[in-house]
Amino acid sequence: MSSSENITNASNTIQADEQPARYISFQEQQHNPVNPHVSEDSTIDNKDTLPILDECQVEPSASCVFLCTNMHARYSVALWCFFGFFCLYAMRVNLSVAIVAMVAPQSSLNQSVEACPVVHTNSTKPPAKHEFDWNPNKQGLVLGAFFYGYISTQIIGGNLAERFGGKWIFGGGILISSILTLLTPLAARINYKLLIAIRVIIGMASGPAFPAAAALWGKWIPTAERSSIPPAAQSGTSIGIIFTTPLVSIMSEDGFIGGWPSAFYVFGIASCIWFIGWCFFSFNSPAEHPRISKEERNFLREHIPHHPLRNRVTPWKQIACCPSVYGIAINHVCFNFIFYTLLTSLPTYFSTILNFNLHQNGFIFALPYCAQFLTIIAVGQTVDRLRARKLFSITTLRKAQAIIGTVGSCSCLVAIGYMNCNKIAAVVCCILAVGFLGAQTSGPIISHLDIASNYAGTILGITNSLATIPGFVGPYLVGAITNNNQTVHAWRLIFIISAGIGAFGCLAFCILFNGEEKPWNRIEHEDGTNESTS
Repeated sequence: MSSSENITNASNTIQADEQPARYISFQEQQHNPVNPHVSEDSTIDNKDTLPILDECQVEPSASCVFLCTNMHARYSVALWCFFGFFCLYAMRVNLSVAIVAMVAPQSSLNQSVEACPVVHTNSTKPPAKHEFDWNPNKQGLVLGAFFYGYISTQIIGGNLAERFGGKWIFGGGILISSILTLLTPLAARINYKLLIAIRVIIGMASGPAFPAAAALWGKWIPTAERSSIPPAAQSGTSIGIIFTTPLVSIMSEDGFIGGWPSAFYVFGIASCIWFIGWCFFSFNSPAEHPRISKEERNFLREHIPHHPLRNRVTPWKQIACCPSVYGIAINHVCFNFIFYTLLTSLPTYFSTILNFNLHQNGFIFALPYCAQFLTIIAVGQTVDRLRARKLFSITTLRKAQAIIGTVGSCSCLVAIGYMNCNKIAAVVCCILAVGFLGAQTSGPIISHLDIASNYAGTILGITNSLATIPGFVGPYLVGAITNNNQTVHAWRLIFIISAGIGAFGCLAFCILFNGEEKPWNRIEHEDGTNESTS
């Protein structure tokens, strides 16, 4: 080989070495099969590096550690949000379960006059010792106190998260809740009024969590992943219910760390530990993340509309005049009526009508939320893939999710009331009713991101505040119908009313909702003027 050929080969080698490694998007592979930087062989060999949703190809953040290794930064944030929602709901529902062990039962006030036959078993366990003798009115005040605080901070929390970032609004609220949760046993033993005050403050601290998370999704999650990543992260609420309900029952019955106080100590400490990780691995936006890869940052900058946080004015008038916001709000309220009614009443139905014992009740109560979690994951992934392929408009997809979720859930709700004492069929209908709600959770409930991602925190704050009202109304309605009337017919009426309300919410959503991004979502404020971009 001649010297000139050696020089030429060396030059080509240096040029090849200087070419930076380039990751290509799924769309580029489809439309540009011949890429000057990536050969066909290398594309085939690197198929395992394709992203979860086939939407983009970005370099993994190799410097992340501890639940973040080789994970894209936005998925890391979503994962920590998942555990945050787990802690949030664990601290919300632990009292509902622990209060059974805390307070002496008022059996005469909750005895069913028409229930299924009871199967008696011989038990060698000594009768449970209850520390408090609160009447049903006091118990109702204690259990409802959370929602009085919860409804008061959502709008302001979402607005602050949009302006200053959702990291500390989300994480700080859970930290405050965890500290107060640790103080709950002490407050209960001092005076039930102090416990009520503690629960109100926990509700206030928890209120901004969902709006703050929505603000984070607006900064972190690209359009093609919004049906799967946010619902998957928020499904931590379902997992929190699934784990907390049976675990608190077991700890209370077995006397772990004193019995019922363990429900507050365990989840309070776990939430404090979560907050430490949240401080290190979550950030308000890709621009603030110190370990995100350049490719992922550039991709998110291109696919997520972003504007300066502190110079933006919330378009209250446009939000108030937007029909889609009203469709989302009405559907959210009706969805939560079903959700809260089942969340608070299914244990009573299982106990008083179907006559399941405590262990059976805790286990069976967790099954519907397992189904909801699986539905959220499956439907979210499916919708995102359909959206990425542009087979249907986002409006069509969201309405289809609302219709499928509502028809499935409401049909099963009506069916529960006609199962009578067929326990297996009744439980199956309960599982399906809650499971179908997952189609709504991964669609209409997060559709504020579709219409205005920059103001998702404020809009969700509004809709979630209104959707807290069923937290008061649903249990009150159940109590009014079943007061001295614990019958199959009374519960049938409850399920039919819930189904009717859910159907109304779906109808309003389908009429009012349009999923296209609103022009006012892209209003920029520069030099004191408003500039709208399409």
